[in-house]
Amino acid sequence: MATTQIKIWNGKIVPRIGIGTWVMGGEQYADGKPTGWSGVDDAESLRTLHTAFDMGVRIIDTADQYGAGHSEEMIARALSETHLDRDDFVLCTKVGILCDADTGNIIGVTDKESDISAAIDASLKRLGVDQIDLVKFHLNHHAIDQSEGVFRAFSNAFHAGKIAGFGWSNDDVEGAMVYADMEGYVAVQHDLNLFSPADDMLRACEAHGLWAFNRQPLAMGLLTGKYSKTSLGAGKNDVKGSGFDWLKYFEDDGTPSLQLLSLFDTVRDLLTSDGRSLAQGALGWCLAKSDRAIPLPGCRTVAQAKDNFGVLEHGPLSSEIVTQIDALLTQDS
Repeated sequence: MATTQIKIWNGKIVPRIGIGTWVMGGEQYADGKPTGWSGVDDAESLRTLHTAFDMGVRIIDTADQYGAGHSEEMIARALSETHLDRDDFVLCTKVGILCDADTGNIIGVTDKESDISAAIDASLKRLGVDQIDLVKFHLNHHAIDQSEGVFRAFSNAFHAGKIAGFGWSNDDVEGAMVYADMEGYVAVQHDLNLFSPADDMLRACEAHGLWAFNRQPLAMGLLTGKYSKTSLGAGKNDVKGSGFDWLKYFEDDGTPSLQLLSLFDTVRDLLTSDGRSLAQGALGWCLAKSDRAIPLPGCRTVAQAKDNFGVLEHGPLSSEIVTQIDALLTQDS
């Protein structure tokens, strides 16, 4: 495999890419707005996970919010079925969002130390492990002065051996680096794709020796080539049609952003110039941006897993191609 193997904070050696499992949580709502994904099939999710495993993926990213723990349960089931050594996998989850136990819908957020400690214990149980490799605070841009209890809970869990490391899912560089020197703080999760280069965050992670876990490396599918300027909107039960302010890749009705599709068109040929698919080119771009970057493409189907993780045979894009892509994106943005 061309992708560089990395040695992470607890000594495990794995390929520098992971699988995102938000979609595997299925439908979910907050105040009537969809925060999950429609049309999800559990059997296909399991096949997708096994395909990723067979292709070499060992990092699995999830959150207790995804389907109110359903994604974590699917991962546990897949791991129980695999013939591979379970200890070779790197399990990463996130906490901080509260869900209704009966409906599975989001009912709030929390930064209380006791809630975070309880959430870690619940994730341990759902994942079926004695230790989680990485737990991240899920609240993006959360006030720094209100996060202290979260990281006390993380530190206590770290020293108790319940987690091997912790971090923050946060696009704010200042906030993400506040606890960078704390024992056990090893990672930041943030947006990284052709439309969201996150150069400042990558530099900060490199400077502090942190791993940069990249959410939405395919811009929620926009960078795979599956959408066009005539694509219909997402269904009413799909997060892409929710209209949330942070949903920058799709319009309020779930149709893809025409501006971003036009920008994507300018670099399509470069992304596939060495025989890759578009998804593999976009992921190769992420891998090339920093040797601390760990892209986490989400996968709904076996076909998507085969396409996405085919990047393991190609590795990062060349620096020459990345330079050309970045120049075109800057020029046309």
